[in-house]
Amino acid sequence: MRPDAAPPLRFDNDPDDIHADGVQLYVRPAEEAPVYGFLVTLGGEGRLRVRSAGATAGSPEMMRGRWQPTEAGYRITVALTLPGWEARGGDTVGFDLLVNRMQPGRERRSGQLVWSGGGGWVYLRGDRQDPAALGVVELR
Repeated sequence: MRPDAAPPLRFDNDPDDIHADGVQLYVRPAEEAPVYGFLVTLGGEGRLRVRSAGATAGSPEMMRGRWQPTEAGYRITVALTLPGWEARGGDTVGFDLLVNRMQPGRERRSGQLVWSGGGGWVYLRGDRQDPAALGVVELR
């Protein structure tokens, strides 16, 4: 976990929290809607640090949630409130989830697990996930 008051890393043009355990969540509620992206990392005492991911329409005020430790790591639970959208069963939504993994003793993240698969090998893209790579989920 990257401490809330950690000094700046000054790496490339990536946000510092990209190099911490956490997730990137991307949602497009309708084909004509913007992509809402969020970079979510673990803060102290179960809090989440949330920022907009890349040049998406996401903003921290749209997300609330907490994290908690588990036997195998941690669990993140979030709720989204997107402007002009109310989730309904049967909706299909553009979606992607990227898990950023950090290991002790490293300065940069050690890997990234991409829900949509990334189409094979991909370079770690920071917080700039291509909207064309979004998968689709059906809400129930």
